[in-house]
Formats: sequence, C-alpha cells, structure tokens
Amino acid sequence: MLKSSYTLHTSTGLGNSMGSNKITHYRLRRGISPSQLARVVGVSRQSLYAIEAGEQVPKVYLAVSIAKALGAEVTELFPGEPSAPYRGDVQNHAPGVFRACLAEIEGETVIRQSLSAGFGSAVVPADAIVRWDGSNLDVECELGRSGLFMDGCDPALGIISGRSAESSNAFRVRWFYGSNKDSMEKLTNRLTHCALVHGEADEIVNGIGEADVISVPFGQWDLALCFSPGNPKMIMSLADVLRGDVRFAWREEGSGVRHFLDRALEKLSFDKTGLVITKTFHDHYQVVAAVGLGLCDAGVVPVSIAQSQGLGYIPVGAHQSSLVFSKDGYDLALAGGLFDLVTSATFAREVAAMGGYLLVS
Repeated sequence: MLKSSYTLHTSTGLGNSMGSNKITHYRLRRGISPSQLARVVGVSRQSLYAIEAGEQVPKVYLAVSIAKALGAEVTELFPGEPSAPYRGDVQNHAPGVFRACLAEIEGETVIRQSLSAGFGSAVVPADAIVRWDGSNLDVECELGRSGLFMDGCDPALGIISGRSAESSNAFRVRWFYGSNKDSMEKLTNRLTHCALVHGEADEIVNGIGEADVISVPFGQWDLALCFSPGNPKMIMSLADVLRGDVRFAWREEGSGVRHFLDRALEKLSFDKTGLVITKTFHDHYQVVAAVGLGLCDAGVVPVSIAQSQGLGYIPVGAHQSSLVFSKDGYDLALAGGLFDLVTSATFAREVAAMGGYLLVS
C-alpha cells in the first residue's frame, strides 16, 4: 500500500498576526455577550477575552466553534496572514477528488484521507473534499474541522469517535485504523495526536524512536485463538497451530498481536517454523474473515472481535493497552474532555459489553 506524505499549499488559515480578528464585530452584531459565547464554545471567559483581544490565537477546532456560534466563516473572523502550508497523508489514491479529515497538529493543519477504520467498518466522516493531482493537494470544500486524530486497531476507538460525534462541544475525534507500528509512525511523523497501542508501552515506544510522548494506561485486552464454528480441527490450545494440518492466519510485523505471539511462542519454546502460514494479514477483521470463510483454520484476535463475528474461540492471554499522546495531543485531549469520556461509567459499560476488556479505573 502506497503511503506518502505531501505538502499542501493553500491560502486558507487562521493567520499569524495578533489583534486582527473580528470576533467583537460579529458578536455585537448578533447580540451575544462574551460570557454567552464562552459558554457556547466551552472555554472560560478569560480565555475568550484573550482570544477576542488578539492576545491568544485559538486552536483550529476552537476557531471553527467560535465561527459557527457567530454565523461566520473562520476566514472572516481571522483574516490575517496565511498560516504555514498544510501537510497531507495520501494512501493509495489515484489523482482526483477524495473525502478527507482535517485537524491541527502542532500548529499545522494535517489532511488525512477518510477511509474505513477496518474491514467491514463504516467510512470515517469527512471534514473536506480534497483534490489530488499526484503531487499537490487542494481543499475544494471545507465542511468542518476535527479536534483530535487517534490511530490504532482497537474497536474501542470507534466508541470514542462515535461518542464525540454526539457531543455538543464540537470536539470531534476521528479514528484511523493502524497497527502498533503504523500508529506510532503516524505519531512521530506528526500525522496524529494519539496512538492506542497494545503490549508493553515503554517497549513499543522505545522500539519506534525517541518521541516526545505521554503514555496513559488504557486497560487490558483479552486475546483469543479463534476458529470456525464447531471447531472442525479440534483446536484446544495455542500449541495446536503447530500440528501441520492447521492453516494459521499470521499477523504482520509491528502489530500488537504479532508482538504477543512472538513472545508467547518464545516463552513456550515453540518452533515457529512449524506454522502453516497461508498469508500474513494486516488487521483483525481480515483474520476473522479468512477464518470465517474457511481460507484459514485459526488466528489470534481480540475476544471482542471473535464474539462480534460469531466465531468459536479459546482465550490465550491478554496484553495491556495504552494511549500514547504527543504533548500537543495530550493538551487537546484534556481540553476537549476526552478523559472525561473514557473514564465515564457509560463508556465502561459499552466497552464491557463488547467483551474481553478490563479498563483502567
């Protein structure tokens, strides 16, 4: 799969000049007090005063919220000099238009293609329509802005994204599917704010490089050795995948499950050369599809995914999961209420209903 990053040259931005916004003009025209506007967009009166006075430049998601509350365009409220060029991530897309998500990451607006979060999952909602000519990007139509990008393979990210979309504070979380390695590379390349990774967080972070990150424990994920309903090959343990008659769905290097399997097989002194591997798969949903269709006899996936696809399974272990943020991403998550969401009783019940989770309390 082609994965490239490109720079987008555009004149759209909040600008870098101070004191040049028109918030006061539009606020007075609509008869809205500073206190009312601050309450609507979810900031303190002091923060709004600083932004309106031009003493503070708001994050893009907050500027969009203010513009929406005042019935104006962002460029009308902040008509200063253009900000730095946008950066983009285009994956396997031929020249033409595509749907994309936009978010501010460390002072730059990042464009990422709106794709399905995983096999069989819904396409991520879009913030813009973007044209790609093979070397340059152009935003043809901007529909809004996202507050936070999160990468990872955990279906719990879909719950976080969905709940943020239902919130009234305009802080939208977008989920992009990726393995541990892919997600951490996006984080170190400043293409996402957060990576949800599985395994020992310190080991994973140290293996990627010296990133300036903040790791927050998220929970524990139970893993299962799944097989077709009825268990026709009579698979009873992880050792059975070495029998020679079991076609095993292997995972790619850099994934959390591969990390788990490598350590589990090494601990049990298994000889991996005995594995009958028909294909190496990129994500959990590809594994359950291959097992469900009979292309493979077994594979290791999270319990929640095995249950959701109606496959038989046996538990084989668990590994911890952590939210790894850039410092900028952590501040955004804190301001946007992400931690309130993931520590709420409602979120805990919904995740528990998926099966195989033990969240950090």
